[in-house]
Amino acid sequence: MASLRKENDRGRVGWRLRFYIDRKRKSLWLSDPSKRRAESVMRHVDELVRARAAGGGGVDPATVRWVADLDGKLFDSLARIGLVDARRDRSTGDEGRLLGPFCDAYTASRTDVAQSTRDNYGHARRLLVERFGERHLIAAITAGDAERWRRWLLARPVAWDEQGNVTKTMAVATVSKHVKRAKTIFDEAVRDRLLAENPFKDLKTGSEANRDRDHYIDRTTAASVLSGCPDVQWRLIFALARFGGLRRCELLVLAWGDVQWDGGKLRIDSPKTGVRFCPIFPEVMPLLREAFDAAPEGTTRIIHRYHRTANLGTQMNRIIEQAGLPIWEKTFQNLRATRRTELQEKFQDHVVNAWLGHSSATAAKHYLQVTDEHFASGLSTETGEPMSTADFGGPTGGPIPADMGHYRENPKTKKTRKTLGSTGSVLVHNGGSATPLGLEPRMAGPKPAVLPITPRGSGGGRLR
Repeated sequence: MASLRKENDRGRVGWRLRFYIDRKRKSLWLSDPSKRRAESVMRHVDELVRARAAGGGGVDPATVRWVADLDGKLFDSLARIGLVDARRDRSTGDEGRLLGPFCDAYTASRTDVAQSTRDNYGHARRLLVERFGERHLIAAITAGDAERWRRWLLARPVAWDEQGNVTKTMAVATVSKHVKRAKTIFDEAVRDRLLAENPFKDLKTGSEANRDRDHYIDRTTAASVLSGCPDVQWRLIFALARFGGLRRCELLVLAWGDVQWDGGKLRIDSPKTGVRFCPIFPEVMPLLREAFDAAPEGTTRIIHRYHRTANLGTQMNRIIEQAGLPIWEKTFQNLRATRRTELQEKFQDHVVNAWLGHSSATAAKHYLQVTDEHFASGLSTETGEPMSTADFGGPTGGPIPADMGHYRENPKTKKTRKTLGSTGSVLVHNGGSATPLGLEPRMAGPKPAVLPITPRGSGGGRLR
């Protein structure tokens, strides 16, 4: 039998509810000072304790309705004690049945991630609702519907020309990201027992890296953009992105207190990966000092003109265009990728990882680029001991060294075939110099446009 006692706990007036479960005393603090409502809670808790002792069945309908409407700390406390199911059935409400409200409830519950991540779930929600409808039953979405949604995304136009013709559809990497988020959202429905299985679970996501939009911003281009920046704030934004390798979200949280002038270090408190330190690179230092001298009195943030969540991309594209340069895609990510590629040539991998705040695998997948300078170097740089073409017969062929491959006689043609290593290429040796062949057999003459058909009974074999 439960009992109530009014208490004053450090200025908090409420009721202490005590009861026993399996001969162990439990207690709940009820902050509501109303005795009538406290007694109502006590009666329902008594009923839950009785039902638990009886094996969990036969709960009074009034108590079932009370639990269904219960929320907040009291519900969490009862769930910890084991009197209610923490994963209670939400199928009677819109957020447990309908697609739009369900996605909204999931996004609102993700308080453990950054706002940008919640925004990304919002994008997936928008595309799900656009395809299925705001009030579509989540239980009615099948695995086939999920696959058709993925194909619909792949064909979804994202760019048009002046005549209205579609010039670009959604990239495979973007579709993969949306599919991954849809899987995560519907996993929640399975955990809440709203669905027996996730209709998106078997969808292949593929790679989320899209290297088709890579662009290397060389130093000549960077100098042109810096010259076109309207003021020191924008020059510093560009320099920190291009020569400091900072993410866009990191630019707007930098404070003057993060600049360690004496040590030549910059403390970066990244909203994405946490705190790291990187050098104040020589390309950045003059602009950082210029911005410090021009900063208004009492300013704490280095880029003080914009809010922490501002979109810098649109204005940056205007600056690039006004400098007479073509706008590149993924404006800030390509600036960061260019810096990663540059630093990779000068410093060890683990050093650059620590400075820029990502792993070697992430760098290889999203950042490192192959530049024109790499190709030029490949054309002119020997990677081993110098070799003379005379050692292997010259570029036009000649005698083949005896130790290259081995000979094998074809029993039908009596010709000797010589295999060269594991490439599958062979040499046909007819007593003179060997002629290199590829994987396909040679034809004696040009292939006719129409193959002749041998009539039945002419000795050429049967037609099948």
